[in-house]
Amino acid sequence: MLVVEDNLLEADVMEQVLHDLGCSVVGPTGQPQQALALARESPLDGAFLDIHLAGLNSFAAAWELRRRGVPFAFVSGYPRSYVPGPGPLRDAPFLAKPFDKRELAATLLSFGPNPPSIPPSKAPKPDKPPRRMKQRQLNL
Repeated sequence: MLVVEDNLLEADVMEQVLHDLGCSVVGPTGQPQQALALARESPLDGAFLDIHLAGLNSFAAAWELRRRGVPFAFVSGYPRSYVPGPGPLRDAPFLAKPFDKRELAATLLSFGPNPPSIPPSKAPKPDKPPRRMKQRQLNL
């Protein structure tokens, strides 16, 4: 699972949640050029792409993933209207920040008929209220 996120704390949290859900993570990276290279060269089951990356964006990586048939979702604190459209990119799943583990798992499962499997022991319990992800604080 490719993670493209330029905020190190958010990338760390997303990576940990994906690991908790049983996914292997490629990246994370916050560099558009590296994201494009990983999208081209890595064997991937899916990807989560932050839209804005240090003044640039992840759309080139998204187009490459679409070309390869790799499912992906945009992740952003900005509204969905920032995704160009209408078209294939606008149709991609969109995960609004902040999100919780259940929302991430639901997005992961939306990747299609053969999404990466989430072991039952790792799947969020539907009867529990959602917990919001918190950014980890650095102790400097």
